Amino acid sequence: MVVEYPDIAYFLSKDLISKNTRDEIYEKISVTAATFIKSDLVTIFMLNEDTEKIACVKYYQGGKFIKKDFEIMLGEGLIGSVIENGEPLASGNLKSDLSDIYYELEKQFTDMSSMLSVPIYAGTLVLGALNIYRKDTHDFSEEETKIAKFIAMMGGIFIYSLTLYENANLLYLRQKEESQKIANLLEVSKLVSSSLDLSSIIDHSVKRLINFTKTDSALVYLKDKDKEESKFCYEFFNCNMTGCSIFGGNINCYNMTEFECPFVKCPPESKILQKCVNCPFLKNTTLKLFKGYNMEGSFYGRELIKLEDCKCLKALSSDYPTINYYDGNGAVYNDNACGCHFKDIPKETFIGIPVKTDKDFLGLIFLFGKKRTDYSVETVDFISNISNIISVAAYNAQTLNYIEEEHFETISSISEAIEARDTYTRTHGDRLIDYGVAVAKELGLSDNEIKNIRYAAAMHDVGKIGIKDSILNKQGKLTDEEYKEIKKHPEIGYNMLRKIKFLSHIANDVLHHQERYDGKGYPAGLSGEDIPVASRIIAVVDTFDAMTTDRPYRKALAADTALEEIKKNSGTQFDPKVVEAFLKAVKSLNDKR
Repeated sequence: MVVEYPDIAYFLSKDLISKNTRDEIYEKISVTAATFIKSDLVTIFMLNEDTEKIACVKYYQGGKFIKKDFEIMLGEGLIGSVIENGEPLASGNLKSDLSDIYYELEKQFTDMSSMLSVPIYAGTLVLGALNIYRKDTHDFSEEETKIAKFIAMMGGIFIYSLTLYENANLLYLRQKEESQKIANLLEVSKLVSSSLDLSSIIDHSVKRLINFTKTDSALVYLKDKDKEESKFCYEFFNCNMTGCSIFGGNINCYNMTEFECPFVKCPPESKILQKCVNCPFLKNTTLKLFKGYNMEGSFYGRELIKLEDCKCLKALSSDYPTINYYDGNGAVYNDNACGCHFKDIPKETFIGIPVKTDKDFLGLIFLFGKKRTDYSVETVDFISNISNIISVAAYNAQTLNYIEEEHFETISSISEAIEARDTYTRTHGDRLIDYGVAVAKELGLSDNEIKNIRYAAAMHDVGKIGIKDSILNKQGKLTDEEYKEIKKHPEIGYNMLRKIKFLSHIANDVLHHQERYDGKGYPAGLSGEDIPVASRIIAVVDTFDAMTTDRPYRKALAADTALEEIKKNSGTQFDPKVVEAFLKAVKSLNDKR
């Protein structure tokens, strides 16, 4: 069975929005792990930071939660090591893999033979561990580890959100005058729990920050993943030895295995002491403009910036938001005027807020106020808390986007398999994706609908895998019997896709891409808006591409001739609204070339 991460996220989160206790969250994490990873037992151990004791909070076996009062110390056994180091551990055979002492410790919890333990994170802290056991000896696969880490990450977000919610309510009871802060914190926390769309997360959060800080405009820059230098090292080991001009100790990169420090190499057993926010590699990182807010044409800066290029970015000296104040001439009080590309933005207050997780630096949010606003230490702390929530949500959204891109690469591979058999279809799928997405945008469809059209356009002819080569590449006109065979490809494609979990939602779009707006198409004879919108779009772009491509039995038509043919069949073969959007899309694509 192919496990899809969006399915895991939905399964875990669908009930948790209404859950109010940690116990309910622990139970849902346990059930989710048992559902998506074959196991005989699932446990959750959580850390008490004050005592460094780790207690079993959930013991899920045979579809039941059993009360167990197990307790260990930080660093003790496999689970204690996972929570102390923040890295997963697995044993395919506990008895042979562990020393006698460790094996006796693990044996008191279960009678299992193999286990996988992954840390549960909340922001930068390890809260506990999710543990999956099997009775038989079993080497847990890389995919099983990824799934367990994803479940633990999602669970940590909900635990973190609940903690923030509880803290916010406690603060509200103690300080009613801070109600605006709490409203913002609760709203942003709720967003973490309910959205996996990066654009929505940033939009909602930045608007809240502008409102809360009483600033006027904002710019969001995120790390440019296309730039090689973006693969910098963020966390370093520090063993407090002489030789490092940055920290006064030897350093070695934590998350880049081939990185070599220009100073002296630190042994891997050294512990992480602090984030390397002063690191020259970090300052050389390229950031890409994600979005501007309320700029009103006043910002004409570059799409890409380097952190070291702007002396305003004192946020680099710490993980904390930085605030600069300017006089009317653009000079920083108690400093020289800043000549960076933010210099022409009217401002007296400038706030730089780092967006980061414990493992990575994601970008910066810049807030600009036309008037000077002085902030208390408590207010800046609160801004920092909100930025931590945004960081968790942004990282989660980027992770999901990465997973979806992997899915699309799978789809592209299948599409290439079709193209290898049919000389006509080579590059046909790529062109249909470009046209289909452009038409969908002209129609104002949602991001999710556009994504589905990408998938459906790539896979619309997958059913041709079931058509004989002799028919598919026949030189000359098809016989009636051969044409009947060709007409089966939408149904063949539908029957293939509906059995693939992460493609089943586009099966219907592929089934009906040969329908006509007047009801004279196949296979079901649907008409008008009864035909799925993705199918109506594919019908237009597929026909246009077919007419403008050499076929075994005729030469390609000129683009203008094909467009006239599309117009002529608007309202009969094609949806008029789709045709109108297609004509605009073609013009727009041609203007860009």
